[in-house]
Amino acid sequence: MDIPKNIKNLLENERFCTMATAWNNKPYLSLMNFTYVEAENKIILSSRINSKKYSNIQKNKNISLLISSISVGLSATFIGTAVTMEDEEGKGYREMHIKKNNMPQFIIGDNIGLIVFRIEEIILSDKDDQVKYID
Repeated sequence: MDIPKNIKNLLENERFCTMATAWNNKPYLSLMNFTYVEAENKIILSSRINSKKYSNIQKNKNISLLISSISVGLSATFIGTAVTMEDEEGKGYREMHIKKNNMPQFIIGDNIGLIVFRIEEIILSDKDDQVKYID
């Protein structure tokens, strides 16, 4: 997928997103910090392994992320699939994630796993309520 420059800027400059997971027809939202890996079109997140969101992803890999910037009047919903990684499995991703976010309490620890999200679709909305679908 070729991600347009304005969306890459959003991914590189914002720090937080809202992640939606679901299990048994029950949606669940979480505020997350994230790291964009441009070379792979992936987004790295982290979570406690015993959390509801982590468990939901292990049962249903389909998730979405919402990233918004009020200052540029842009909002993007990313739709795709995620996998969970624990221990040394995602060491390189964890290093990238801690470097960008510098919030070790959410990224490093015995009970913290990684969530690696693959971007498959993007729904872009701007301040003029113009909606564009990218896949």
